[in-house]
Amino acid sequence: MKSLPPSRDPGFIAIIALVAVNAVWLLLMPWVPAIASATLYRFHLRTSSFAAWAIQFPIPAMYNFANRAAVSEYPPGLVDPILSEAPSRCVNHFPTRVVTFGNARYQHLHQGRDRWFTLQSSYRGQALETRLHLKPIGDGGFEVVRLDKPEPRP
Repeated sequence: MKSLPPSRDPGFIAIIALVAVNAVWLLLMPWVPAIASATLYRFHLRTSSFAAWAIQFPIPAMYNFANRAAVSEYPPGLVDPILSEAPSRCVNHFPTRVVTFGNARYQHLHQGRDRWFTLQSSYRGQALETRLHLKPIGDGGFEVVRLDKPEPRP
């Protein structure tokens, strides 16, 4: 009986290709500002489309940037910032987790009152700031309003 040649596993090839694409993306990020910018926008959930965000989904999101988040009970500019500046804290992964992740969301929003979030990320001279207003809409839900001016997005 004749033995069959070994078959190629397309799933394994796809996994290897995905790992290679991730490695190339991460290795080029320090030298290609467009890659760093696209990743910054991804971290702030500000990519131009869901498809652009989804393409980057497999790229690891830990410890890539200096991420900070501040939460305030008052809208920006309402009170003197010297006396009421919201303290910011470092955040791993996505800075938007202070709004979207269960524990942080509960900690900041369980009282059902308006909150203003300032999210900042920086990397090798590039920086991105996103301001959000979360308004209660009843039954524990919130409407998210981005306060920044629209700008060109990668």
